[in-house]
Order: sequence, then structure tokens, then C-alpha cells
Amino acid sequence: TVITTPANVNDTVMADNLICGDEKTVWADAAYDTPARRARLKAEGKKVRIARRPNKHHALPPRLKHYNRLIARRRAAVETTFATLKNGMKLTNIRYVGLAKATAQVTLAAIAFNMRRWAAITG
Repeated sequence: TVITTPANVNDTVMADNLICGDEKTVWADAAYDTPARRARLKAEGKKVRIARRPNKHHALPPRLKHYNRLIARRRAAVETTFATLKNGMKLTNIRYVGLAKATAQVTLAAIAFNMRRWAAITG
């Protein structure tokens, strides 16, 4: 799923829209960690694998630091996708003015990325 927003919208605002509903497990980094989101996903029967972030008054306990390290290994594969889009496909800046054109640029880059992966898998 690709969702583009203006630059003044925080990523965490759109996080729930990225969840399609058929996932068994939701993996995310600490920026998406909210108690309400974790509770809702758990109530829906999904495994919550969102990295925990410390409270501004309390550091993470060792148990949660270990948990973050365990799920970071799985999330690392996703981060390579973003690295390829940014570095390999030069998607560091949006070249067009307007949300519709920016959405088209990002969507075309995602399609090109998926086609390249498909060619590597099948060929």
C-alpha cells in the first residue's frame, strides 16, 4: 500500500490506513508505537510487533530493549526497500508540485521496484 501526504502530516497519522486487515502480524518501528494502537490490534487478534519506545521520563527496561532487538532483525528487510527507493531510484526528493503528481511519482517508483524484484525472482 502506498499513501502519500503533504509534508506537514506526520507518518503516524496514516499508520492505521496502511493496515489492510488481512495481516496476522503487524511489524512497525517505534515511531508508530501508541498504547491505543497496540490495544486495538491485539483486540483484532493480530500479533503486535511494534518496537517499543521509552517514555520521556523513563528509559526502556532491559526486557523491552531485548524485544526491540529481536523484532529489528525482521524489520531490517523492509528498511532495505526504502533504501533502494531512496538511493537506487533517487526518490529522495519529490520532483513535482501537487499531491496528485507526487503520488504518481511515488507509485511509479513502487511499481518499478516491484517489477525489478519480480524479474529477479523469476529470471
